[in-house]
Amino acid sequence: MKKIVLCAAALFLGACAGMNKNTVNYQMNEYDAAKYYVVAGEGMSKEEASQNALENMRREMVQQAPAAANQGVVTDLMANAEVEKTWRDQDFSGKHYYALAVLPRAKARKVLSPLLDQEDAKLEGLAAQFANPPQPLADLKIAFKMQQPVSRRAALDEIYQFLDASRQSYRPEVFTPFKTILQDKLAAVLVAVDVQGVQSEVLVTYVVDALNRMGLGVTDAANPDKVLSVQIVTDVDAYDSEKVQGLVWCSSGASISLVDVGRGVTFARFNVHERAGTSRAEDSLRRSMQSVGEQAAVQIAARLETYLKTK
Repeated sequence: MKKIVLCAAALFLGACAGMNKNTVNYQMNEYDAAKYYVVAGEGMSKEEASQNALENMRREMVQQAPAAANQGVVTDLMANAEVEKTWRDQDFSGKHYYALAVLPRAKARKVLSPLLDQEDAKLEGLAAQFANPPQPLADLKIAFKMQQPVSRRAALDEIYQFLDASRQSYRPEVFTPFKTILQDKLAAVLVAVDVQGVQSEVLVTYVVDALNRMGLGVTDAANPDKVLSVQIVTDVDAYDSEKVQGLVWCSSGASISLVDVGRGVTFARFNVHERAGTSRAEDSLRRSMQSVGEQAAVQIAARLETYLKTK
C-alpha cells in the first residue's frame, strides 16, 4: 500500500526536540534527497550521536514498514548505512553532538530488488499450475500456497516504496496480476451458509465474516454453484434464574457440519454451546448467540483451511 511519508528530517527533528533544527537541516540539505536517505541523531558524544542516528534510521524503517521488519530485511538494509557526518553545534550547546546516518538509495534497491524478483518468480511458477479450465478446489490449494509469497512480496514492496525517493512501487505491472489471481481463485470457491432452527443474524454475521477473511466467496444455500456448505442447526433454551430474581438465562447452541458438496462428503462435525443471563430474554439470546458465533467462526475457519490444504 502506498504511503504518504514526511521526509526524514521532519520526522526525526520532531522526535529529537533538543536538536538545533537549522543546523541539522543545513547539513542534511547537503545530500541529494533523490540519491540518499538521511536521518539525524544527537548525543553527548560523537559515538552516542552516531549510534542514535543509526538507531533513528532503523526505527523509522520499522515504523513505516513493520511487515518488512518482520522479514528481517531491515538488518540487511542497515548494513549498507553509514554515519558520514558528526559535528558539535557551539551555538546550541558545547556538550551536544550531532550525526547523520546515510543510506544510498541505490544500495537499498540492490538489497531489495533481488528479493522482490525472487517472490515474483515463485508466484509466476505457482500461477502456471492453475487448471485450465479452472477447477475451484484444485486451484484453491495452489492459491493457498501463493498467500505467503504474496504477503512477503507486499511487505518488501512497502519498504521499497518508503526508501524510493519517488515513493514508487516495484514493478506493479508484474505483482498486481498475481494479487488479482489469488483473490479470484479464493473467491471462486463458493461457500453456502445454511442455518436451520432459530435464525440468528449475530451468529450468521460471525460465520460470514470468517469466510470473507479467508477470501472465500459466500453464497446462498440454493446456489447450484456452491462448492462447500456450512450447515448450522441452532437450539435455544431460555429460563428464569432460580438464584437472582429478574435474571433471564438463555442457553444457545449450534450443531455445525462442513460439507464438500461436489464429493457429497461431510468432512467435519462439531457442536458449540454458550449461555448468558440478563434482565431481558432478547438480550440474553443475543449475547449467547454472539458467543456461539465467535466460537463457531474460529472453528469453521480452522477446519476449512485444514481440509482445503490437505484433501
